[in-house]
Amino acid sequence: MPNKEISTLPDESALGILCTWLGQIPIGQQPIPKCKIPSDWGGFSSADWEQLVSKAYNQGLAPLMYWVLSKSGSFISIPESERNLLRAIYSGTWIKNQNIFKELEALAKAFKQASIQLVVLKGACVALTVYPDIGLRPMADLDVLIPCSKMHQAINIAKSLGYLEHFKSEPEFSYLDHHVCLYKSCIPGIALELHEELIATNSYKFAVPMNWFWNQTEPMDSSFSKRRLENLLMLTPTAQVLYVATHAMLQHGGKDALLRWFYDLDRLIRSYKESLDWNLLLSQARIFNWGSALEAALNKTVACFETPIPEQVLSSLSGISDRNQQLVALKQIRPTTHLLMERQELLSMKSTARIRYLLALVVPSPAFMHRRYQMKSPWMIPLYYIIRWWDIIKDCLRSLISIFKKGSRDIRV
Repeated sequence: MPNKEISTLPDESALGILCTWLGQIPIGQQPIPKCKIPSDWGGFSSADWEQLVSKAYNQGLAPLMYWVLSKSGSFISIPESERNLLRAIYSGTWIKNQNIFKELEALAKAFKQASIQLVVLKGACVALTVYPDIGLRPMADLDVLIPCSKMHQAINIAKSLGYLEHFKSEPEFSYLDHHVCLYKSCIPGIALELHEELIATNSYKFAVPMNWFWNQTEPMDSSFSKRRLENLLMLTPTAQVLYVATHAMLQHGGKDALLRWFYDLDRLIRSYKESLDWNLLLSQARIFNWGSALEAALNKTVACFETPIPEQVLSSLSGISDRNQQLVALKQIRPTTHLLMERQELLSMKSTARIRYLLALVVPSPAFMHRRYQMKSPWMIPLYYIIRWWDIIKDCLRSLISIFKKGSRDIRV
């Protein structure tokens, strides 16, 4: 049996090539110039191309890769199997997004009749406003912002349209959820997330009041995508940049941030360069203690896509210090054990929420134990508490070993 060909293309080189290509997509409907082919293009093996497409898919960039290569006349240069895969990914994304926007249209109509403001967030917003084709921005969910006072009514309207409520968290941890998740069984793969908060609930250190964001809304202009959706609002470009940056670096953390989120930032900054209020962005980031998150996200965006951010903005953010600075740095490190992952979560919380969360982890309710371990008899619950505590002790030991090894490496360096 022949050995499978192994790629020699490093991960960082693959990401660098993707960023170079994506940086060539013009704003508006201008034609895409022919891609700058890397000097070793001809040396790419089938395995290299397979890795490149896989990396693009994992980062949410495969539809964009297809678009750039096909529009620039370079698509024929890649192996047929990767061409077919990219074409299928783009087509699947386009069809899924069409379904999402049909749902958005129905929601907008129903919410207008109920006098509920609807602010489109994240992927759906940027796909409609700053991407030249709706099939270029993969989306896992349809995220919208709803006034807190209207949330119960909004949930009922969504249910009247066929949505079912989906509880992502155990009841013990529901106080940490900043949105309500619903889905339609007849449309698999599409979730509706109704937000009353952005980034986090008040249980987290980096949570902020919503008043400023509600004052930073404006009617959505979806003419860029050639799709007319009425009765929808979006955050102003300035508020979007602040939200997208903090969503990436604080809510998820740099370790889990997808490259497509930084490309969203690049598209927002390039598309709205005339209307972005950099002074307002900087001042509000300082007020929210989000300056360190904004700095980390913008630096990453510039490094990837050479985004044209004014030098004085980057200088103002350089070396900024706020209460979330250490957390931003910590969240760029991928934990090696479950305990270290939970430590990152605990350090993100305020004191009261931290104690509540820790107790729920160590001494969860009998109802949680029954659901978690799917016990046949409630008499087995005491035994499973012991099993759970033993698992925690083992993870503590693994965490200590991991910390010790990291310390040893740092000393040697």
